[in-house]
Amino acid sequence: MMFQPLNEFHTLSPPGTVEEVVTMLCDDMSFRDKVTMAHLSEDQLDSSVYLAMAKTIRMEFGLYTGNKDLLNSCCSYLGREYDTYEDPAMVIMKELWKKLKKSHNLRLVVNRHSSSKQHS
Repeated sequence: MMFQPLNEFHTLSPPGTVEEVVTMLCDDMSFRDKVTMAHLSEDQLDSSVYLAMAKTIRMEFGLYTGNKDLLNSCCSYLGREYDTYEDPAMVIMKELWKKLKKSHNLRLVVNRHSSSKQHS
């Protein structure tokens, strides 16, 4: 028999902190998506990315269904890191964006030695 029935069913508990969600999202993103997001301005993040991702984040991580630990974690950023009117999904996205800005903000490196040899 290919599939065996489970004797016990273990549900995964939803993430309870912003950091846990950011880690999960980051782990699930492709390298290309990480670099793309890292190069967005805050205005671009606030408009296009927010519209595309906010509802999914709310649904996937229980913000609609009362994940109180995560809601409290998001609220702990308000008034300190973010304006008090930011919603929890935006807090998560901005924390993800800040993490990617630090780790995936690639820059072009010019090799000065090779370009000077070409002109000689």
